[in-house]
Amino acid sequence: MFRKDLIPLLENNPMSIVQIAREVNEAPDTIEMDLQHLFRSLKHGSFGVRIDPSVCRKCGFQFGPEKLRKPSKCPECKGTWLSEPKISIHSKE
Repeated sequence: MFRKDLIPLLENNPMSIVQIAREVNEAPDTIEMDLQHLFRSLKHGSFGVRIDPSVCRKCGFQFGPEKLRKPSKCPECKGTWLSEPKISIHSKE
């Protein structure tokens, strides 16, 4: 799989890393590295990246967009009921 193949998959279609990995039959670790590289490449192109970060469903704490994978627990309430971050690609135009 090529990194550029992730663009049509994620274009206006928010997905988590686990969902992407299932779709393309790759390991989530590989997908995470490929996405980080793709994000650097997209800065110079006609596409932008949107990351909806993880949120604690117990206390509402919102993690930063730099976390691409679901954290293990909330730093505020120590709860484990967290949403997965969603990643999508959109046109800058």
